[in-house]
Amino acid sequence: MAYTGGDLNLLNGKYGISAPHRSVPVMKLIQAHRPKSRDELCGLIQDHFYHDCPCGIKSKGTVQDFGKNLYQAQQAEWGEYRYSLQACVQWEYDLFVVQSLKGTVVEEKALSYFQKNLGCVGLSAIRAEGFLDEELRVDLVIEKEGRELCGIQVKPLTFNRMREGVQKFNKAANIKWGKPVFYLFYDEREHLVNTEAVVAAVLETLR
Repeated sequence: MAYTGGDLNLLNGKYGISAPHRSVPVMKLIQAHRPKSRDELCGLIQDHFYHDCPCGIKSKGTVQDFGKNLYQAQQAEWGEYRYSLQACVQWEYDLFVVQSLKGTVVEEKALSYFQKNLGCVGLSAIRAEGFLDEELRVDLVIEKEGRELCGIQVKPLTFNRMREGVQKFNKAANIKWGKPVFYLFYDEREHLVNTEAVVAAVLETLR
């Protein structure tokens, strides 16, 4: 099972190691090339570092490079190395490869669900892109006649067990948008668990 929480998550966030402009916009890479396996996605990240691609996406390194950046950040933050280089590389692999592929599948499922269940009341659901997606941590945008109403962030249930600082980091990014952002959770089997509550919250924004 992939593990992307704990101290390394805080360290990764504080130093912006996985920020798309400092690493690779991995969700865009997935959308552009539709990798079918972890090895394929890992290879795509590497290829987009060493070679130019017609898709226009450029990586700032390989998964191993991102792991090394996380490893080095420990010295700056704690003055010591609490985690091995191997552990740091594995952490970034879980984040960029394992969780990204799982997140893509779940986001597609969520998008289809909201398109179906909100369309009947005149709302549309679309993917968030660019700054909204990468910096403000919004996965889906709910619109009414082209006007943005709110956003949805798709997260694993384990997000609720992460340190308060991790949750605040995400929510602080959401707040910068100035519109409500609701959290949709999924379990280990990739089942969406609180769809009805999110739909109810979205409908409240119409009042």
